[in-house]
Amino acid sequence: MTQLLSVENVSKAFGQLKVTDKLSFQLAQGEALGILGPNGAGKTTLFNLISGDIKADSGRISLKGIDITHQPAHRRCRQGIGRSYQIALPFGGMTVFENLLVAASFGAGRSGTSANDICMAILAQTGLLDKANRLAGTLTLLDRKRLELARALATQPQVLLLDEIAGGLTEQEALQLIEMVNGIRRQGVSIIWIEHVVHALMAVATRLMVIDFGRKLADGDPQAVMNSPDVKRVYMGIEA
Repeated sequence: MTQLLSVENVSKAFGQLKVTDKLSFQLAQGEALGILGPNGAGKTTLFNLISGDIKADSGRISLKGIDITHQPAHRRCRQGIGRSYQIALPFGGMTVFENLLVAASFGAGRSGTSANDICMAILAQTGLLDKANRLAGTLTLLDRKRLELARALATQPQVLLLDEIAGGLTEQEALQLIEMVNGIRRQGVSIIWIEHVVHALMAVATRLMVIDFGRKLADGDPQAVMNSPDVKRVYMGIEA
C-alpha cells in the first residue's frame, strides 16, 4: 500500500511535561488506524500536531511525501488533512448546512454549485439531511457529533482524524456511527481514530496503535495488540 502520512520522531513538551516523545508511525492509503491510550497519554496532542493546531518541537510530519511540519493548519487542511474535535463546537448561530458550507468553502476551496453539491451529499451520508436548516446550536449530542464528522468530510480529506466521536452514544447510535465510518473508508479516505469505546474502534480499525506517556507501546494487528501483556497492564489495568 502507498504511504500517505508519515510521523517521524515527533516530540512536543509543555514546559517540563513531555506529551509526545519521539513518536513515529506511518499511515498507508486506505488504512484505518485506531489509537488507544490512557487519559493523558498524548493522543489529542498527536492529532493537534498532525493537523497543525500546535507545532512540534522536533521531528518531521509528511503528507504524500511532502514535508508539512512547519505548515499552518489551513494549508494542511487544503492538502488533505481533515479532523473532528473531541468537543463539538459548531457555529451555533448558523444552520447545519451553513456549517458545512463554511468547511467546503474555506477547507476545500469549493464554491458555488460544487460546494452546495458536496454539502448536500454529506448531509445525506451523515443522516443530517432533514436537519439542514436547523440551527446547529439546537442539535442533540448525537447530531452535534454527526455535524462534527460532516464538517470534517466537507473539507474533502484524504486523511480523516476522528477524536472520540463515539463517546456518550448509545449502543444503537454507536452501531450507526461504525457503519458510517466504514462507509467513509470504503470511499477511499484513510482514517486515524482515537477512541475509548473499544468495540467501536475494533469494528473499524485495520491496525491498532497504543501510546502511553507520549510513546508508542504497541502497533499492529488489532487483536494481537489487545492481547499484548503490556497493553493489558497499561490500558486495562490487568497484570499479565
